[in-house]
This record gives sequence, C-alpha cells and structure tokens, in this order.
Amino acid sequence: MAKGASSSAMKKKKQVVSSSVQKRKMNRRGLGSALHAMVKAEGGRKDIEFEDAPETHSSLMKDVPITERAGYPAKRAKGSVDPANWVTNGGKKVIVDFGRHAWLPDEWGQGVKATNTCWRSAAGGAGGTYTVMVSPDGKVFYHRKDAEKYDGKAFSLKRGFDGQVRKAKLQAKEQVQLARMQIKEISSSSSDIGTDSAKSLFQILSPAEQKCIAKPSDFHFCVVSARRATQLEGIRDIFTVQSQLAEVGVTPTWYVDAESLKDYKALGLKAVIGGKLTPSRNKALEDAKRLGKVCVQLSDDISAIEYRQGKRAKDKSDDACNAAHKNTKRYIVSPLTAAQFILAKMRGMPQEKRAKLGGVYMLGSCSRAMASDEFVHQNFILGDFFVVDLGSKTRFDENMTLKEDYDFCCSHIRAHGSVMRCNRMTLNVKHYSNSGGACSNRDKKGEKERKNIAILKSKWPRAFFKHPKRQNEVVMRWPADDDAEGKHQKAKDSKPKSRSQKATKAAVKKSQLKSSSKSKGLPAGKAVLSFSKKASVEYLVKRHKKISGRSVEAVLGKLTYTGNHGEEKTYGVADLRYDLASGYLVAKKR
Repeated sequence: MAKGASSSAMKKKKQVVSSSVQKRKMNRRGLGSALHAMVKAEGGRKDIEFEDAPETHSSLMKDVPITERAGYPAKRAKGSVDPANWVTNGGKKVIVDFGRHAWLPDEWGQGVKATNTCWRSAAGGAGGTYTVMVSPDGKVFYHRKDAEKYDGKAFSLKRGFDGQVRKAKLQAKEQVQLARMQIKEISSSSSDIGTDSAKSLFQILSPAEQKCIAKPSDFHFCVVSARRATQLEGIRDIFTVQSQLAEVGVTPTWYVDAESLKDYKALGLKAVIGGKLTPSRNKALEDAKRLGKVCVQLSDDISAIEYRQGKRAKDKSDDACNAAHKNTKRYIVSPLTAAQFILAKMRGMPQEKRAKLGGVYMLGSCSRAMASDEFVHQNFILGDFFVVDLGSKTRFDENMTLKEDYDFCCSHIRAHGSVMRCNRMTLNVKHYSNSGGACSNRDKKGEKERKNIAILKSKWPRAFFKHPKRQNEVVMRWPADDDAEGKHQKAKDSKPKSRSQKATKAAVKKSQLKSSSKSKGLPAGKAVLSFSKKASVEYLVKRHKKISGRSVEAVLGKLTYTGNHGEEKTYGVADLRYDLASGYLVAKKR
C-alpha cells in the first residue's frame, strides 16, 4: 500500500492467496497492473487509494527489460529518443508499457506516467496513472487525434501491424515463461527459465531404449493450423509454439488452408498448403514419408510440455494420487526431447507389438494417472502432440472433421497391435478456447460433434462409449477381446419380440438359473450374499456393493450392472461362481 493511503483502503487490500493460484493469474494484464501500481506508488500522491500488486507480479514485471515490452517502438527511427529517457513536457517520467494500441504506428511508443492532483481529484479517489503515446522525437500525447495531427497521417491497424506482431512475440515468450514457472512452482526468476536437459530425461529410459534415441534431423515437425495469423491472440499462440521449437534449433512446417497461406508466410513462417484438418494431417504424414523422417504433429497452442517422474500412487483415491503427483520430480521438456523420448520408448517395445504411434496423456495434469502404469498401449493418443514412426501406413479418415485423433488411434491399434502413451507427460494447451483451427469446426448445437461420434461408433462400436459427464464427448476403451469392430459378436434378432415371447424367455431363464444353482453346488436361493474382499477392478467393486446384503434369488438373472467397458450386463451364474471362488462374496444361510 502506498504511503498516505487511507485506512479504508488498507481494509480493501486483498488477502494473499496460495502461490499456485497466483501463478495461474499471472499474465500480460497482471504485469501491466503491476506497472501501474508501481507508477502510482512512485508518484507520491496522498489522495488516491490503490492496492499493491502481488509480489510475484511486481518481481516479474521489474525483470522484463523495456526493450521486451510491447510499448517499446517496433521500429526505432533514426535519431529517435531512447525510450529509457521518455519524459513529459512537465518533466514527469514515462515508463514503457506492457500494452500497445493496435493502431499505434510501429515507430511510435506507448508508456505510463503518474498524474498530478487536479480540481477533480477527491480524497480516497481512484486514478493516479495515464497511458500516453510517444512520438519518435519523444513528444508525449494523451489523445489519438492530437497524435495523428502531429504525425500528419491517420493511425490505422495496417500502420500498427508490425507492432502487434512484435507484441504477440513478446507475449508468447512471456506465456512460455509463466507456464514454466508454474511447472517449477516458483513465483519469479532473475533470468529466463529454459528446458531441462534432454540427458536428464533420457536417464529414465532403459539402456536398450537409450540406444533408440533418434537424432534431431530424423524428425519432420509439423504444426497444423488455420485462420489464426491475422488476430493478436492467434499470432501470440503461433509464436508460443514457434519459439519453443526455435529454442532447440527446429524449424517446423506449418500446414494451413490455402486462404491463410499468405498470412502465415507474412509472419516469417515456413508454411505450405495442407487444406482442412484431416487433409493437412495426411499431407504432413506423406511429406514425412517422402523425406524418410519420423512425423511429429503438434497443435498451434502449446505453451509447455511437462514430464513427472515419481513413485506410483498407493491406491486410486484422489488423496493418494495427488500425494504421489506432488512428490514427483518435474521436467520442463522441449518438443524435440519429448519426440525423442516417445520414439525411443516405441522402438524399445517387442517387435511383434511395436507401436508406430506414440503420444502424451490427454489431460493437463497427470495426477489421476499416478495410480496407473507409466506407459500404456491401448489407450487414446491425443492429437495435440503425437509421433508417427517410419513404416506406418495408417492415415486419417478425411470424412471426419472432429475427433479424428480417436479414429487414428484405433486404426493404429488395429494395424500394429498397440500404441504407446506416456501417462506422465502432459501439455499446457488451450484446446477449446482458441480461435480458428479445428475449434471453428464445432457448432454451438453440437451437431458436428454428434456426426463425428456417429462415424466413430459405426467403425468401432465396441471401443467408444458415451462420456458420463461431458455432453457430445466419448470415452475410448479398447475391448479386451480385441473385437473393437464387433465382427465376432452374435447378431441380434432384428424382429421385435412380443410380450408373450419375452415372458416365456424370462421364465425359461429363471428356471435355468434355479436348476443350475441346485445342480452345481451354488448357494440356495434364499442364502444372503455379503461383501468379503475388495476387488482391484473398479467395476467389480461397484457390482459387489450392489449385491451385498441381498439373496441369491434376488440377484441372479435380475440385477444389472455396468461392465468393464461401459456395457450393461445382467448378473448370472458365471458371475456368482467367479465372485465366490475369488473370495469377493460369501453366502450365508438365513
């Protein structure tokens, strides 16, 4: 709190929240707010109320050089005033801002200054700062029309485009740094945070897998994008990805739609026409094949890749998973290192089921996966970052406009017997919130989502199930019998059964269950089943809880439960025999 602020203002001062919450809130706007708070404090006014910025914001704000702020001129005109020496006519210091007007010419700058007390000022009021425009010769302006008059030309988005690109690049760098700070759980850093060494991550690999580490030149890095090179948010995300690849010496190829090619190239990117989403993905795969390289495809909004190394959770409870997740060693991983690691794991698999597709965990946090295997081989591979090895002939279904990665994953399991997912490697991505790209393929009513889900279920009816919580989403579970297409399932009678037929069938089934119970030494119908031992599989635990306390005759042929793959099943003699033999249930006479 600034000196001279009233006691009421002190009461308004926000309580400091946990560092994890603060890190989530740190962004360009937060740094700009920290700058305004600093200017107010240094202005020395006694008549205004304001809150100090959190120390995390203030520290990071001071660490950013003025040359890396958006308000710094995108192009320094010859003989222009050094922004470090900006002052108003009255001698007030002007500090380079973190923001920038979209229409401000590239040679101009934007700053923040402290204001003076005037006749409108009231004790305990707001204000205290003003955002100003600074001409190349250092003259300060408060209003656009006055600045335009002095410049002699109208300000426009076209004149300010390079400034916006520069702003986007700086924001991209900041976005990457903030994501890395969150991974390391630190509030500030005196220098840029880089990725952890590839060598340190590769120590996790077995000796045989380490021999499979590929050279950087063995990869073809592809970014599938569209319609994102003309908006500030899109440009920022583009350079967020581009900068992480450039950091490790990789120049990716951007696969875009024909209409956007010129815009992407204007940003200095290596861009080619790919078409829509799935055609672009397939072109990237074909280009990699032609080059004899491993194909790596990543989305255009990744700000960080993280790997967590640690012990498996003791059980599947949230507390156990969160505790195991908290105690892990965290690695900040470059896209190149991530691709090398995944490929080495794939090539280290047994030849008969060696995966040709590998990827990362599908959520932003791997906390829930801490109770499962570190690497799994028949699970969904997210389309935001995946590796396709040489020799794969699988391609994307171009009839699909969404959820194409689900189908691609199933096709790989069918063709090669497995995939390879790193359950401890995660991405920091926007997914649904970004503009352009695949997100523009969605509609508010969800009709396109349902259309693509219908395609999935028609191709892989026994691998996809309705998501229990999310509308227009699916859960992928590859069946244990490997019959995802349902080719070997008994065909159901297409003719509707009459009421009498159904009654007859039910009576026969009941009679069979009773005779089976008597003839094969199972408990009598009136015997009560009780829970005895907890199963390791979740669906069995739920089944046993429903049965416990009920009689044999009350559950056989009557009780329904959800199977391991989401299908509805009826509890039968084989189920009872298994539960008793395994010790999960015990039968007691009444």
